[in-house]
Amino acid sequence: MHSTLCSLPPPYQRLASTEGCSREEAVMQRPIRSLLFFAWLQLYGGAAEPLPSAALPMIHLDSQGTIVSDPGVPCRIRWLTPGAPETSDPSRTHTGLVRFHGASSQAYPKKSFKVAFDAPVKWLGMRESAHWVLNAAFVDRSLMRHKLSYDLFRSMSSSNAPRYASASRFVEVTLNGKYHGAYLLMERVDRALLGLRKFDSNATHHACIYKAIDHAANFDRPGHAGYEQREPDPELREYWGPLDRFNKFVSSTTDAQFFAPDKGIATRLDLDNAIDFHLLVLVTSNMDGYDKNLMLARDMPEEGKPLPRFFFVPWDYDATFGRNWEASRVGTSEWLSNHLLDRLLSHADYRRRFASRWKELRAGTLSTERLRETVDENVRTLGDAAQRNAVRWQTLDGPYPDRLTFEEDIDQMKQWINRRLKWLDAEIERRTAVETPAK
Repeated sequence: MHSTLCSLPPPYQRLASTEGCSREEAVMQRPIRSLLFFAWLQLYGGAAEPLPSAALPMIHLDSQGTIVSDPGVPCRIRWLTPGAPETSDPSRTHTGLVRFHGASSQAYPKKSFKVAFDAPVKWLGMRESAHWVLNAAFVDRSLMRHKLSYDLFRSMSSSNAPRYASASRFVEVTLNGKYHGAYLLMERVDRALLGLRKFDSNATHHACIYKAIDHAANFDRPGHAGYEQREPDPELREYWGPLDRFNKFVSSTTDAQFFAPDKGIATRLDLDNAIDFHLLVLVTSNMDGYDKNLMLARDMPEEGKPLPRFFFVPWDYDATFGRNWEASRVGTSEWLSNHLLDRLLSHADYRRRFASRWKELRAGTLSTERLRETVDENVRTLGDAAQRNAVRWQTLDGPYPDRLTFEEDIDQMKQWINRRLKWLDAEIERRTAVETPAK
């Protein structure tokens, strides 16, 4: 905050200074410092003045019209890394179209944005793409639930078994010259992210991605009710056959057919991926993510090779770690599943694999200490941006009727993680216990 204080007039500097304060006192003064900064910004600095002390990359988004959900409006985006001076470097300025992103979240004052650039852009160590999401996380006071969840799933990867999820980075955004808050810049889940083969209009079969958009996507019925087709582009080719056949198989086969070694579920679905996806849902307690807001993908079949298997990709994880989609509190003792996952867990061999994977991850990636450390790392990365965002978006009468602060949400999240993991240890042991066959 030092450079910001230096830019304030002397009276504001004296009031906002933390010189001589203890660490605890300095933390308590953060909201005051942020309020003073914005007061000065409006009175003296002008609304378009940058944030000189930002520890996060700054994205300046300027639209050439009112942003709506559809169609996209022309925009220009200029980005700066922390500590970098203002520059006209053309490599940091990009043009394209911007529109609102999300469904129910569009009702919130702070909205998410979807950006489609005129040319692919490589940002902040992530992959090159023309399509990006600026996630507002309006109902997530911690600002980090998406990032925590996606990073967690990616960390379950091994060299020959990737776990695909959006990479993301915390940023701060100005919109048409005015500070607009802290955001999460995220990759879009698409064919390129998942390493799927390109669409060929002359081919009979294609790579496919389907997104579950409502609770009808429970795998308990034939057809594709509750899904959107994302790949191939439905404007180029409607392609529901793979999903229809998969849902018919899961919902209609006998147990003998379902678990048959030669033509059963293991030949149609990546079971190791399914286990990790289910564990992600359980650890995060995604109340809106086990029969909705998930993606099912499969690569393009190749002649002479086994049929590619479907795999899961997580999406929309703000309703996690102790909070529901509308920000209400969630307990720690809820088991989440769907018809497909229930069928899998009905088989003794699958239960053994599930229990073994849980124990393996609990010793590392899913240890209580590791998860709490990751939360703390994100707190440090966000820095004062969390307080600036809270000042910009005061939601005392909105989705957070309990008037939760950033610090309180972080504290509650850590306590929730402790209780949730202890409950899952006992519950998974109980549900995966394999009976010894009678002699």
